[in-house]
Amino acid sequence: MIRHIRRTLIVPLALVVVTTPAFTQESRTYSAVEAPARYDEDRPSPDFHRGRREAVLAALPRDAVAIVVSSPTRLRSNDVHYQYRQSNSLYYLTGMTEPATVLILVPLGAEVDGNNVNEILVVPERNPATEAWNGRRVGAERAAGELGVEIAVGSGRLDEVLAPLLETRRPFVLPWPDGVEQGSALASQLTYLKERIPVLEVAPGRAGFAQRAMLRVTDDASYDRLRGMLDRMGGLEATVGTAAADMTRAFVEAGSAAAWLQWQEEHLGEFADSMLLEAILTDLREVKTDEEMRFLQEAIDITAAAHREALRSIEPGLHEYEIEAVIEYVFHRGGSEYTGFPSIVGSGENSTILHYESNRRRMEDGDLVVMDIGAEYRGYSADVTRTAPVNGEFSEPQRQIYEAVLEAQEAAIAAVQPGASLQAVGAAASAVLAERLTELGLISDPGGLRRFLPHGVSHYLGLDVHDAGTYGPLRVGSVITVEPGIYISPADDVDERWWNIGVRIEDDVLVTDDGPVVLSGGAPKSVEEIETMMTEPGLATAKVGE
Repeated sequence: MIRHIRRTLIVPLALVVVTTPAFTQESRTYSAVEAPARYDEDRPSPDFHRGRREAVLAALPRDAVAIVVSSPTRLRSNDVHYQYRQSNSLYYLTGMTEPATVLILVPLGAEVDGNNVNEILVVPERNPATEAWNGRRVGAERAAGELGVEIAVGSGRLDEVLAPLLETRRPFVLPWPDGVEQGSALASQLTYLKERIPVLEVAPGRAGFAQRAMLRVTDDASYDRLRGMLDRMGGLEATVGTAAADMTRAFVEAGSAAAWLQWQEEHLGEFADSMLLEAILTDLREVKTDEEMRFLQEAIDITAAAHREALRSIEPGLHEYEIEAVIEYVFHRGGSEYTGFPSIVGSGENSTILHYESNRRRMEDGDLVVMDIGAEYRGYSADVTRTAPVNGEFSEPQRQIYEAVLEAQEAAIAAVQPGASLQAVGAAASAVLAERLTELGLISDPGGLRRFLPHGVSHYLGLDVHDAGTYGPLRVGSVITVEPGIYISPADDVDERWWNIGVRIEDDVLVTDDGPVVLSGGAPKSVEEIETMMTEPGLATAKVGE
């Protein structure tokens, strides 16, 4: 990275920028043959994003104006930023990957530059000097054509296009992003929006979770479901001492969805709606289109290939980070832009830590290693976990636990049917594991399973690794994970032969009318498949630089 340039070099560079007609900001003319702002041609089509916008427009009230902002840039340290990743909502609706972008959706239409349009994309202004440092931007002129939006305008026109709409339309927004960098373009946009659109600020932590859930309630079924959840969270204790306490109390005392909605109208009517748009997007994102499935399957296939290469490479004496390096090399070689989440490569005692991420331990003979990984491809993230013996062969205790988890996973996958609940999928796995651990003497009754399986078994998968979803009955076209595990840490009441055995097996599963479809079958899973693949040579066995 270049930061400091001697003054003698800056002046000639500045002269080139200012005096070369093809690069003047005023003319917005760059070169006769403009280089692309985006290079990947294999990406969701403009028609896909247009279809998503049309679905949102159809679901909004006619007098709405919906506003979706980009995610913030984030500082890593000093003046170094993390690699930018777009807000999933904005990406889903537009395909735009640049910061400081705003999408405006207007069901009744808006007049812009003499055209009546239902969608306006506000994009960063192009600036030759900035682009020389940070790369080319799409700009308003190219955005309409490349992204397929009705009209795109520069960020300097945000007030011009939005202010008249806010005078006559009801605003619908998503919760404003947090952690916004001071002085950034997004910070300026949010300052402008917050001055004109009052939004209820939710509390942090469990209290905020409860508030957001309460604001999503629309009928008696969702009211009763949340009322039960609040009881399990400890009722009012979840929000005591916070600004959400009165709201929670009112929700509990309402007794029905109708009474609760009436309370909201009386007490929260001054605030813009920050829940309906999120609910619309959640409903859409839960069920994948055929085009989405192509990109999600590609992410899963890349991840399965990484698992195969990791299995070939694992051996005693290597460090966890060396296997992580093999995995992420395969990701990038396959065209993945990012990891969907920090890669988990946990061996020995780290195999029993659910979200272990440091990956610094030296793997030893006799260890198990859990690899929970996911490539992200064009925004869509895989999530596939495999567990392997570092020396290439499961010990008898390791094999017993592994096959118990595998049997539980097979039972849970069989339960993935349209109309089933995620709780039923988890219950199928738990029933098998409780029986097998009782047989092995690790527990004396089913209630003891929670000690060794402390997490849920499934979540939605898509643009987020823990993707948006209603968590209601499973719907055809949804993709979920199925990931039972057993984690046994050293303890006085546990036989030493079980110590530091951590096993998790996770696959990505599509819900269909014809039964569950395992999308991640390319990653070896049976004991025999794993042990056989570990006899093959792998990337990590070569010395660096040779």
